[in-house]
Amino acid sequence: MSSDKTIKQTADDLKSQVDLLVRILAIQIESHRRLFSSIQRKREAIRTADLDAIAGLTREENALIQRMGELEKRRLELIGSMTGQLTPDADNPLTVMQIAEAVGEPQKRELQDLAEKLRECVHEVRRESSIVRTAAEALDRHMTGIAQTINGVLSRVGLYERRGRIAVGAQVNYCVDIKS
Repeated sequence: MSSDKTIKQTADDLKSQVDLLVRILAIQIESHRRLFSSIQRKREAIRTADLDAIAGLTREENALIQRMGELEKRRLELIGSMTGQLTPDADNPLTVMQIAEAVGEPQKRELQDLAEKLRECVHEVRRESSIVRTAAEALDRHMTGIAQTINGVLSRVGLYERRGRIAVGAQVNYCVDIKS
């Protein structure tokens, strides 16, 4: 009788853990969608060189990423615990898909769908992030070029470094002959 109670308790614990995993995955999907939206707005801010908007969106993204990191840590802890229950002798934690297979229906399909949606969201965020990083680097090069041009005009010198850029901080020494 005691072993029946232990089995039921383990099954109840596993069901609770699966329910929690479902909630975590759903929150992760929503977080990635919010991050994707923020990255798209940042892309537009970079396109228009709106430095204040870029700074604000960067702060927003950092806060989102920090919360997402905490959530990912919680998900990994939960998966580790579930792995211990489902396959105690496992060398590595199970994947969400492996957990879905182990728990069966009705949660199997829901876990599989959420895992696939999360994978797609992560891919979208990475792709958009890459595009924004390239745009930000281009804006940085442009702004650096403007600053170098202004520096060259103000210093009234056209000295170039070996790499073909205007030498920053280049100074011309003037000599004035007061006796003449």
